[in-house]
Amino acid sequence: MRSALVLVLGAVAALAPTAPSAQAATVDTTATYVVVARHSGKAMQVQSTADGGAVVQSTRTDSAAQQFQFVDSGGGYYRLKSRHSGKVVDIASASTANGANVVQWTDRNATNQQFSLVDTDSGHVGIVNRNSGKALDVWERSTADGARVSQYDVNGGANQQWLLVRLGAVPGDPLPAGCTGTGPITCRYDVAPGHYDVTVRLGSSSRAANTGITAEARRRVLAAVDTGAGQFAERVVTVNVRNPEGQPTGQAGTGTPGLNLVFDGRSPSVVAVTVRQVRPPALFLVGDSTVCDQSVAPYTGWGQTLPARLREGLSVANYADSGESSGSVLSNSTLFPAVRSQTRAGDTVMIQVGHNDKQTSATAFRDNLTRMVRDVRAAGGTPVLVTPPVRRLFDSSGRLTGTAWHINGVGANLPNEMKAVARAQSTPLIDLTTLSANLVQQLGVTPSEQLFLTREKGDNTHFSEYGATAMSNLVLDEAVRLGVIPSTQVR
Repeated sequence: MRSALVLVLGAVAALAPTAPSAQAATVDTTATYVVVARHSGKAMQVQSTADGGAVVQSTRTDSAAQQFQFVDSGGGYYRLKSRHSGKVVDIASASTANGANVVQWTDRNATNQQFSLVDTDSGHVGIVNRNSGKALDVWERSTADGARVSQYDVNGGANQQWLLVRLGAVPGDPLPAGCTGTGPITCRYDVAPGHYDVTVRLGSSSRAANTGITAEARRRVLAAVDTGAGQFAERVVTVNVRNPEGQPTGQAGTGTPGLNLVFDGRSPSVVAVTVRQVRPPALFLVGDSTVCDQSVAPYTGWGQTLPARLREGLSVANYADSGESSGSVLSNSTLFPAVRSQTRAGDTVMIQVGHNDKQTSATAFRDNLTRMVRDVRAAGGTPVLVTPPVRRLFDSSGRLTGTAWHINGVGANLPNEMKAVARAQSTPLIDLTTLSANLVQQLGVTPSEQLFLTREKGDNTHFSEYGATAMSNLVLDEAVRLGVIPSTQVR
């Protein structure tokens, strides 16, 4: 956003702490600024790159430690992000007290890191914290180098007035071909469906960066990586490209053809991307909405977060789809039949069904599973059965109900039936039902809400991103323990 600083005269003491007033100033969020105290002429400065590092005033040098970028938090609030450290100005411990220390901290977009900019006079601004309603203040009106910046009741003093000196656009490295944006950065490549090794170089020559990667339909393939100014990190991720890119039946949209990457994180930066088609061992997933690549947040399947913990050389191909049962995944040509046709020696096929087998008999459930196990083996792959994770349904005593444990409407204990098939077919089995039940019960009735979409949607079946990550960790750890996935393949 580009705009000149707006000057509106008015009494600073009348400012409302809970929302920016009509006197709010605007800034250029693509630029860096030096923030200079009116009473001393000295510049705000960070003292280190560490969380909790002090924010002080010092003789103006325009060094990186004195340069800040205003990051828009919405609603008229901004975060002051240090060019030197990549961290943001923060009221320590979210204090609302006069004299509380002002520090820098990892960007959480918290209210104690958000500030409104309020015009005073002569082009100076007051910088007012959203959480406390107090203004950034040079403590005791000191004019000395190293005097700390604190917060104090808005009083219009010269030590609460700051001149924003624009230095110019934020220096940055050129984006790779096919990439646009700044945060997030989106990259698109016109490639055919298949498996690809994507080599990236993350970081910036001029600033600290924090960069993660999602691919296709919100599929997390790399957790965020921190790099300092002038530091770079190379990573390789293996990505499966499909069309549709999300759920195989096209539910919630078909996405964009080709390979789509999003570089996210607190302060993303990527300077190089290389894409190379490969055919490594594949990990195919067959299942329902608790597994699938969900296109719309906050819904997240555990198969969507699984790739982030895998090293390059194993491609996760997620053919799970919302609403599917053990019968429908067999009969729909875009689901299990599509997996079977692509499976070859060295591939693994994980099969999790049960959530939507509400009226399936025990015999039919066993027959469907047995058929899939045999078909995967006939194609040269390794089948792995995964019992369904529990629903978050408690009885009045705080115990999980029979429905939570997937005892269905005709009395079939679906996890037990799956275990019987695994024994009969000598097939590896991941007992995600028990593993997830242990986690849910260990957390308890209220804390377990964070795993599901209970708070957001009143949904005790589908996972939040946090819950999906927890489930994928359970699956992966058990797969390693069983020898299904080599430990060397895990990040």
